[in-house]
Amino acid sequence: MSIFGSIKETIKRYGNSVTIVEGDKKHNVTAFVEPLRYKNRVYVGGKYRLLGKDRDEKYLYIGYAENPLTEQYSVIEMQNSKYIVKRCETYYVKDYPIYVWAILTPYGDDLEDDYESDREAG
Repeated sequence: MSIFGSIKETIKRYGNSVTIVEGDKKHNVTAFVEPLRYKNRVYVGGKYRLLGKDRDEKYLYIGYAENPLTEQYSVIEMQNSKYIVKRCETYYVKDYPIYVWAILTPYGDDLEDDYESDREAG
């Protein structure tokens, strides 16, 4: 089985049922959504967070490449929870899209976006 087939089968077999909402369009898909854990409490953007101060909830989404997401627009609904896509990219192998990953935050929360600074540099 190719890398594409392996990843797609893993998402299908072990992923969660989620709904991607973009405006008035809804797509029921399978994807992984899990809390984003940073090693040694060093968060993306180089900021250190005190132990116990974990208001900046972020989640990792991994889903099918056929279901692209849009930053600051796509909403992910799962098990009575809603998340907004803060940053997303498609992962490619030899110019072939393999999967989409995204950083999510709870929908409606006005959380600091640690991902803007690295997007502007360069």
